[in-house]
Parts: sequence; structure tokens; C-alpha cells
Amino acid sequence: MRLKIHKNNLILYLTLFSMILPTISFFSFEMPVIYLLTPIGMMILICVLFGWIKIPSVTKSLIVLCFMILMQIVISSFYSTVNKFGYFIFPTDIVQYVVRFVFLISFIVLAYRGKINKDKFIKYFLIILIFGMSIGILQWVPWPGREFFIKLYPFRDGSEQLSQLSRGSLYSIRLHGFAQHATANGGIACFAAVFAYSVIRYYSKYKNFSRILLILSVVNIVASQARAGMLAAAFSVFLFYLADIKFKKRGLKPTIYFIGILVILSLIIVYFYNVGNMFVVKNFDRWVNLFETGGGARATTQPQYFFSLMEGADYFFGLSKPFINRSAISYGVEVEPINIFVTYGIAGFVLQYLLVAVLLIYFYKKISKRTQDKAALTLCVASFVGLFAYQVFSVAYYFFREIRVGLFPWVLMGAAIGVYERYKKYYYEETYFVEGDNFDEKD
Repeated sequence: MRLKIHKNNLILYLTLFSMILPTISFFSFEMPVIYLLTPIGMMILICVLFGWIKIPSVTKSLIVLCFMILMQIVISSFYSTVNKFGYFIFPTDIVQYVVRFVFLISFIVLAYRGKINKDKFIKYFLIILIFGMSIGILQWVPWPGREFFIKLYPFRDGSEQLSQLSRGSLYSIRLHGFAQHATANGGIACFAAVFAYSVIRYYSKYKNFSRILLILSVVNIVASQARAGMLAAAFSVFLFYLADIKFKKRGLKPTIYFIGILVILSLIIVYFYNVGNMFVVKNFDRWVNLFETGGGARATTQPQYFFSLMEGADYFFGLSKPFINRSAISYGVEVEPINIFVTYGIAGFVLQYLLVAVLLIYFYKKISKRTQDKAALTLCVASFVGLFAYQVFSVAYYFFREIRVGLFPWVLMGAAIGVYERYKKYYYEETYFVEGDNFDEKD
């Protein structure tokens, strides 16, 4: 029996799989393997800019906004470095933004033109996230290969992760996962849980894959002891409630469902805390410590330090990343909204969160019973909840700047926009989706 594999599907799977491979060093710059595909994305973007490839109108607005953000980063760096050092230092942080925007546009174009099969994308995205969450579990539970996976995805040199293994008890070990950082792993785990639940709730396939991913994601959130990931996950429950109300056009049933979930989750947490479950107790103590310290250094020392360095036009242009790299706290402020303001000023803050707002509004508007294509609906819900939840997560870590797992939301959003706009182009809102129909190869 001959196995037939569609070329586009194979390319899609390998592209997504490259997102969970260990980072590589390129001219002393550590980056995910998928970054090697950026030149191809640049070629797609060039074709779009020259009008050689037709794109949905929303993409044009996104491209303009993305270019404005990139220009602002350059201007911010030019002003700050020339003013403070006497010469211009190129902002290397712009690379992260370029890569995100290129992949966002590329996936919009490819999905819109039918080069990405929407059903396969959902399936492969689930599988890749399952692999990603499994890496964290393999680093965490005792087995002969645990040290191998820690060294494969180390935090810095991996010594901190390896030193935790001597503690013995699992609740004493913070899981770093393929994100290579415990807090970042909590964020991507929350995102994975959001995608899994979106498929379970709104799609008619891959329920077993989704349930496995949901379980692995929850374990990663808890084992990472990432408070930001927990906060984002809790907020995601509320966002799904909003999505259900928007989708069903009525609020009673979703409200009862939402309250029921909250009550059940609360009872489970209280029960495990009362019986002395160390995972729950440990995480509860971390929350208590956070409140007692007023949010820790990320909410006090870090912002105070950088605000003390700002004067005059710095509030409009920002201090710039090259200047921050040379400061006493070279990584900046771990509360991303403050970090963006400090780094890029009011101008950068407005532009970057305008992009977030535009995307959130777009996805929220597409959540409707009139959207008969279940794949388009599922991807839009996952994108809306995932993007919003990541903004909640960013009060304790980075969304725009996260390098190792930062592309996942942008790839999902790109595919969601492309799939929905293609659906709208060929079926319009009044055309009913017939289960099993596949028009992905029309172009």
C-alpha cells in the first residue's frame, strides 16, 4: 500500500515542527530553527507589496501598522543612542518584530490562497503543541532521559535546572519546558490550553488530541509554577464565556456554564489545599509572597530604575533597547506594557497596542453563528482568547519580545485571518458550510 502525502501538508507540518526544535546559534545570535524560514516570508511580503499576490483588505491595514511600528523602533533607537552615546546603534530587537510580522502576513497569504489546508493546520497545530508540552513533562518527571531533555532545552547553561533535580520532590522543581524559561513556559502552556479547548468547544474533530493537549497544558502551568500563566488561564475562562455569549447571542446558558466551571475549579483547588497537596500549597504560597512583596522587583525596582533615567523627549521616543542593554538592568522591565513604554515611549506604546486592539476587535467580530465554517470559527475564537490571555500574561513577562515560543500566537492569528477571509471570499456569510466539503485547493 502506497502512502500518499500532499506536498503542502508536509511542508506545513515540518514548518510547525521546526517551532519546537532546540534553538540554534547563528552569528552568536540564539534563535528558533523556524527563523531560518524568514527569507521565504520576506519574499512573500515583497510579492504582496508589489501587488503580485492578492490579499484581503484587512492585511493591508496590518502591513501599514506593522511598518509604522518598525519605523518607530528605528526612530526611537536613533534618537536615544545619538542623544546619549553620540552615535547611532542599530536596534537588534527589531529582528523579533520583523520575524513576527513576516510570519503573520505569510500565514495570512498562504491560508487565504488555499496553500494551507485548514483542517490539517488544526490537526498539526494540536500535535506540535502536544509534543511541546510533552518536552516539559519529560524534563520534570524522574526517568533516565530527564537530564538529556533539560540539556537539550536549557535555561542559560542548564545548571539551574539540573541543580533542582537534587530536591527530589516534584513540587520543588520548576518546569522550564521547551520555552527554556519557567514563566515563558507557563504562558505557552496557557496558550496551548486555549487552543485545545477551542477545538473541543467549536470544532467537530480531533477531540482526543485536544483532551490530551489540555491535560498536558494544565500540568505544565502548574509544574512551571508560573503565576502569570495561571492568571492568564483563569482569565481565559472568562474570555471563553464572552465568546460563547457572542456566538450564541444569548447570555443565560453561557453564564450558568461559566459559573459552574468557576465553582467546580474553586472547589477542586480548596479541596486539594485543605488536604495538603503540595503542588497547590506551593503555588498558593507563591501568590501570597507576590502580594506581600508588592509584585516583586518587576513591579517596583525595575520600573523605578528606568523611570529615573527618563527625561524630556524620552517619554515620547523611549530609552531604546540599545540603551537598556547597556543599563544596570539589561533585560528591561518584566512587566511588558511598562517595558514597551520605557523602551519605545508613548509613540511605541500606542502603535504596538493599537495592533493588538485591531487584531482583538477583528477576531471578536468574527465569532458569530453566521460563520458556518467551523475551522474558521475555531481559529478565530482561539486567536481572540489566546491573544487577549497573552496580554494578561504580559503583566509578568514578555509577549512581543519572547524569542523561543513567541511565534506561536502570530502563526495561529495569521492562519485564522487567512482561513476566515478565504471562507468569506468563496462562501460569503449567507452560504452554509457542508461538513466534509474542502475548497482549500481552489486557487
